[in-house]
This record gives sequence, structure tokens and C-alpha cells, in this order.
Amino acid sequence: MRRRVLAMLVLSLLLAAVPTAAQAKGASEATISGGGPGGLPGGPIKMKGDGEPGSGNDLSNLADQAGVWAVLFDDGPGGELASTPAAADRGPRYTITWTFPNGAGTEDKVRQSVWPYAAGGPLTFMASGQRVLESTTKGGWFRSTDTLRQTLIGLGLPSRQPLTATSPTVPAPSPAAAPAQPMTAADPEPGVWPRVAAGLALLLVVAAAGALVLRRRANPGAATTP
Repeated sequence: MRRRVLAMLVLSLLLAAVPTAAQAKGASEATISGGGPGGLPGGPIKMKGDGEPGSGNDLSNLADQAGVWAVLFDDGPGGELASTPAAADRGPRYTITWTFPNGAGTEDKVRQSVWPYAAGGPLTFMASGQRVLESTTKGGWFRSTDTLRQTLIGLGLPSRQPLTATSPTVPAPSPAAAPAQPMTAADPEPGVWPRVAAGLALLLVVAAAGALVLRRRANPGAATTP
């Protein structure tokens, strides 16, 4: 009897220590759809497996590349973008619907938008407030590497190159007054010129008068007889 009780106690401890699918944070399935009118030519793409972080399988790797853990929970590793990227640089949008088994015996569906061909690298966006594993998503934008584009193409998305970033429109500068030229010794202020001209004129008059006096002294008139 004691051995049976001890065996049941050890089994209970082992079951409590081993995480179940309901306790795991990983997704069990991902469905890729969208891409514009008509969606994917072959219909939605489905992946199943163990999406637990670090498990190393295809589903887990896709979640890592899409930045799921960076924007899923508040205690994620971070890496999300601080601002919304320009719409002109994103390209066609796809949707990945992640399925997470929860502790209630049902499943939580979390949707994430993906732009695989965005300029500068694939973009993903997860809306905040989506119910997942007795919590809600933190949400946000995430910039991935080109590996995500190649992975999605390998799963069935069209083989396309990334977009080229559009050049931002630079507004024409407003007209501005020409900068004032620096004053130099050769460029006196405008108010000085009249005084300089008057002084030069006075010097010319004095020089002419002096020349006239000198000329008269050098050539005296003839003496008169008594």
C-alpha cells in the first residue's frame, strides 16, 4: 500500500514538472493567406508542428523570423519598430493566423500581417489586445531579415524581389533674403561716401588755388615807368 501511494506521488510530481501542450507558449499551426485579390493561387498555406521557441522545426523557425515573440507578450525579447513604415514601401500584404492551444481545451487564434517584399526587409504587424494563452498580445511592428522572404517563397508565395525604397519628397526651400556681405576696409558704409566726395572736392579746390598762386609768383607782371 505504501509503495502504491509513493508511486502515485512520484507520478504526480513528474506530470506537474513536464509542460503540457496547453501550458506551452508555442503555436501548433500557422495558416498563410492573402496577398491581394484572389489570394494565393493554390489557396491558403498551412503548417503544423511544435512552434515552441527554440524547438528548431519549420513552424518554430517561421515564428522566430516573423518576430512573433518580440510582439506577442510584454516580456518578449524586444526588437519591434518604434514607428509605422511608409505604406508605399511595403508591397502586397499577407496574413499569418497562428493557432495556440490554451488551458481551456480550445485554441486561440492570433493574426499577424506580413509584407514579405517590403523595401529594407520584410515587415510584420500584430495588433494588440488579441486573446492568447490567458493573456492578450502586446502587438507592434517588426522588421525581419530577408530570410523570412525566402522562407515564405519556399512555402509557396510568389518569387519576387524586394521593393526599392521610394525617395522622400523634399520640399523646396522657401525664398530667403541674400546674406549680407561682410564689411571690409575697402567698403565703407554708404553714409560715408558723401563725406568722402565732399572732402575730395575741397582738396581739389585748395590744390587749384595753390597752383594759381604759385603761377603768379613765378611770372610777375612788367614794371611801370614814372
